[in-house]
Amino acid sequence: MRRFLALPLLAALLAPTLRAAPATVTIASRAVPRSVTVGGRTLSLNGAGVRYYAIFFRVYVGALYLPTPTRDARTALAEHGPDRVAMYFLRGVGHGNLVSAWRSGFRRNNPPAIRRALAAEIHRFIGLWTRVHNRDRVFFDYVPGKGTDVRLDGKSLGIFPGRRFHTALLRIWLGPHPPTHSLKRRLLKPR
Repeated sequence: MRRFLALPLLAALLAPTLRAAPATVTIASRAVPRSVTVGGRTLSLNGAGVRYYAIFFRVYVGALYLPTPTRDARTALAEHGPDRVAMYFLRGVGHGNLVSAWRSGFRRNNPPAIRRALAAEIHRFIGLWTRVHNRDRVFFDYVPGKGTDVRLDGKSLGIFPGRRFHTALLRIWLGPHPPTHSLKRRLLKPR
């Protein structure tokens, strides 16, 4: 009789350790998926963190999804499979601030030769942004052979062909002068 009572007790004690990991991780009150599907492939959350402005203001939660987790920016930039950068906005950002941030990000993290070669794409990309609102979700999905699909709350704003543009875009977060170094570290901290 004791054996029959001990089995349910043992099962109850082990149950918490046998549960699957949650499908999301919460960062700054935003649920960030642990995996996503891009181009028919499942990608894992490599890392995620908060982009702060002037130390106090939380702007967005950034997340990086890769086929293979890495802690090295060069490895992430050299990846040729699909990937995603996600921005989960925590506050609204106006047109002027968005345009300024994108211009600065491309300028500070890409050599002049690359910026000249991609001038038309960069200009078109910057022209997409009017403003974003609190709770907006922006995804930059790269699919080999297709390019970078820029999506705002599920709606495609445009596709930018080729890997070269996507690498220049990724350098905004993974290059030498990211929006904040703490965000870069978090993006490169596999979860």
